[in-house]
Amino acid sequence: MRRILSVQRPLISIITPSLHAAGTIGETLDSVLPQLSGDVEHLLIDACSTDGTLEIAGKYPHLSVRSKRDKGIYDGMNKGAALAAGEWLLFLQADDWLPAGTLDAYRKAFKESPMAEVICGSAEAVKKSDGHWSPVWSVTDASRKQLSAENIVLGEPMINARLIKKNAFEKLGGFSLEYSLASDRDFLLRAAETRVVQCQVDSLTYRYRWHAGSSTMTEGNALTSRLSQENLAIAKTHLPRASSTNRRALLRWHDRLTVQAAMNALENFRWKDLVQASREGMSENAGWVACFSEEILRSLPGFLSRGGRTKSRILKLKERSP
Repeated sequence: MRRILSVQRPLISIITPSLHAAGTIGETLDSVLPQLSGDVEHLLIDACSTDGTLEIAGKYPHLSVRSKRDKGIYDGMNKGAALAAGEWLLFLQADDWLPAGTLDAYRKAFKESPMAEVICGSAEAVKKSDGHWSPVWSVTDASRKQLSAENIVLGEPMINARLIKKNAFEKLGGFSLEYSLASDRDFLLRAAETRVVQCQVDSLTYRYRWHAGSSTMTEGNALTSRLSQENLAIAKTHLPRASSTNRRALLRWHDRLTVQAAMNALENFRWKDLVQASREGMSENAGWVACFSEEILRSLPGFLSRGGRTKSRILKLKERSP
């Protein structure tokens, strides 16, 4: 690791994993700069980028940079957590932003709530349209930010909008490397199951960038199917040990995932996948066929309005067009 600026006993460690992020890393680091003070360290955990990421990072003297091959983004985040000297961990992805005032909001929160192990702020996702960044979704309501199974699996997990105490992260075992895209959901489910203490702040503490290569907002890109499979595996892992309340949320999630998998298979005439998704759905819910039928009926008007073309078919035609 290369340390350019020594930080004495940091309170907050910002951890940014990166791989070939030259197109976005500068904006990410610029969002941190105005908020820096002596109680903050910023670790860049790079996976041997060759696109100029490290050269851009070298222009920021506050950074501690480590570049070494890893097993994916969650491995990088775990390694950053292990290296962190701070009492609190903040995971900032290399294509996102830290909104102004975030660190001050967190400092105030852990002074006012000394028993907290997680502090959750608000978050939003933005997508570029006509040269402007427009909100796609946001989570600001206190009830939607609670550390509950329902919010984690049926809402937005928002791992990056949560400041996590390092000893709590370690007690939970960090991120599982079994999941390359959805390990944050698995981690937060473990936190909810063990009743980790969370407090909330009203401030916007994270801004996600929705783009074609995003691994966190995958709708419509090449990672969608893989993310769905990982989510299903996580649901099946947590269902056997879930409390009655958590089990209801996990079953709803299982229904949603298997219905969507069946719809995707139906749209693309993948009959074997349709049978497999149906069997998986019925393995946890005897009334799954009714859920699937309801989704077909709900989707029918849109199908007819598109002239009998499925969403998948339209996406494929757009991909082929110049």
